[in-house]
Amino acid sequence: MRPRRRAALALLGALVAGFAADAAAAKTLALLVGVSDYPALPADKQLKAPANDVRRMQMALKARGVAPEEMAILADGVEGSAGMPTRAAILAGLDQLAASAQAGDLVIFYASGHGTRQPSRTALKVDGLDQVFLPRDAAPPRPEATSGAERNRFENAIAGPDFGARLDAIRSRGAHVWFILDSCFSGSASRAVGDGVHDKKIALEDIGLSTAGAMTPEKTTVLADLTPALPPGSGQLAAFYASQPNETAREVALPPGAPMERRSWGSIFTTALTDVMQRAPALSYRQLMVETGRVLRADAAFQARQTPSFDGDGMDAPVPGGGAAQAVDAMAWRVGAGILHAGQMEGVETGAVVALYDSATQPAGRPSGHAVVQEVEATRARLAALKPGCMPASARCPTVAGAAMLDKAAYARLARPAPQEALAISGPRPWPGAAAPDAAQAARLQQAFDAALAGPLKDGARRDDAAPALVAWMSMDGLRFMPAGLDPQAVETGPLVAIPPGMETGSAAVAIARAVLRARQMTRLQAIAAAGSGRDLDVSTQVMRFGLDPATRQCAFKGPAAAVAEDAPVTVCDKVQVAVENRSTRPVMPAIFFLDDAWNLMARRPTCPVGLTVSDRLEPGRRLVFEVPYHPRAIVPGRAPGTTNGVFVIGVPFIEGETDLPSLCALTGYNDLPGAATRGEEGAGLDDLMDGTTRGGRLPLESASLSLAFWPISQPVKP
Repeated sequence: MRPRRRAALALLGALVAGFAADAAAAKTLALLVGVSDYPALPADKQLKAPANDVRRMQMALKARGVAPEEMAILADGVEGSAGMPTRAAILAGLDQLAASAQAGDLVIFYASGHGTRQPSRTALKVDGLDQVFLPRDAAPPRPEATSGAERNRFENAIAGPDFGARLDAIRSRGAHVWFILDSCFSGSASRAVGDGVHDKKIALEDIGLSTAGAMTPEKTTVLADLTPALPPGSGQLAAFYASQPNETAREVALPPGAPMERRSWGSIFTTALTDVMQRAPALSYRQLMVETGRVLRADAAFQARQTPSFDGDGMDAPVPGGGAAQAVDAMAWRVGAGILHAGQMEGVETGAVVALYDSATQPAGRPSGHAVVQEVEATRARLAALKPGCMPASARCPTVAGAAMLDKAAYARLARPAPQEALAISGPRPWPGAAAPDAAQAARLQQAFDAALAGPLKDGARRDDAAPALVAWMSMDGLRFMPAGLDPQAVETGPLVAIPPGMETGSAAVAIARAVLRARQMTRLQAIAAAGSGRDLDVSTQVMRFGLDPATRQCAFKGPAAAVAEDAPVTVCDKVQVAVENRSTRPVMPAIFFLDDAWNLMARRPTCPVGLTVSDRLEPGRRLVFEVPYHPRAIVPGRAPGTTNGVFVIGVPFIEGETDLPSLCALTGYNDLPGAATRGEEGAGLDDLMDGTTRGGRLPLESASLSLAFWPISQPVKP
């Protein structure tokens, strides 16, 4: 072991001694890093905020119940620091946490300092660049470096894989990780912005280095390239980042206008984050990021619009010290200047009433007022304030022009859905040309259907045998709800409800309600897609035929393929290639859902329930392709010789300064329960939409690009 490494381990030994205490109770352990001084870098590259950032984070965590003895500090200029924040000390601290953390613990890693991008050490990087954090001993490359790559890499930088391997080790022990990095990775903006404002960035060009001109940022976050297969029982990850590759993370001297000697420096992301942490006790990680972004945009003193982002599968877990999130929670929409950042895509309709909240600290049962939706588009709606004191649930309230409550409102929750016309459904009809269910099964299906209309669908559907929108086709499988006008002897598509013998009537009624609501959702999506005004994304499909490998009798998906004529039905060993291209001049956030024959929407991008992050954006001119392979097990016999699959794509413009990015995972809310999807991929069932609420981030203000495409499937017919 090298002396420097041995010394760092010894230094961190005392620092984490308390971390190995009784593991019977879950603990919160923190390693806080702040780098202000860079001895090997020029004087104008030194920072002023990180020491204060660490103090702010220390106070915020203490206020949330984290014990001071369980917070290790590596920061220059901070009292109680165990040493200097060098590369060896930082990584040794993470190694020690990996050795000490127990299942159920939460490990917090926070770092403030310089960040940059430099040529990657691995050929796997799409853009050829690593995003790195610069510790105190970061330095330009040694003069004796000979290779072009080494000449353009900082000495002692900590790259994403350095962090990722250690976070994986912690999570593999069953401990959860909250990773917070307040640095930037931009190489374009100048450092000096104005009096009391600095950009926390250092470009390779600033110290005489360079990157290839063709290297453009592909990834947004340090850990975005890391997709390890962790063992079962591993902990979750919530990762926060202060800015994007084309932005700079700023430090400012506050308050503005005061003499400089009376100001205190702080990084604006950490300042906003810790402020929200201390005044909003019950938040999820996702809520915390949404509210932090709102504070960054609202406070003019920050003089910037940087875009924090997130990664990880733990974003909907509660932030430590606040209990379960219960304030204006993730099932809320953002409001700004009288505009509701949600629309038809999330079930908002003209006439709906929402409750308004000024901040995330406001109790859900005590709104500032109410507003009614007057105009609605795919991704936004215009609100009108209702007369204060009027109870919208019990009376028709008049609207008030120029109400101050709309100017102050930051969030909204659905208080009363818009009146909707009941969906017309036929009574159960025997499937033509197929074996009819026996009398007992037919009676079960009819009883469940009647129970659904009288119960869960009481206000949402009505029986209409003369002019139905949906026809309930009855078979031995159960009920298949198909659009009127489709021939069930030619095609079988639409929500299927399997009702086996022995299934309780109440459970069957709930399953029928889920299927009918899924059909209503698909009808809405078709209407929105047909009327969509945004055309940023071009979506195309191509069927490729591979055939069987005669040696293995498996689909030869690795061999040559032939293109199939347009509209030709897909068969076994075909692969549908869906291409999504950004033809606009701005980045777009594309969400992609696979649509099976039962109209389950399975998220292919985002990976629900995490939702999209800014690293998922599609740059102008870029194209992404995903494939749907049809193995023999993917096409099973049905009641008709054909069925359909499809894809639903929505693209929304990416706007710098927005943190509440689209999740759209609520679109899966009416899916079949896990393991019950009829064909295609299994979907995860959510009940959020059953009561009119939604989960996750919200769509930006601009109009969305929507595309809904289907392709025919040739399937065997059941005997």
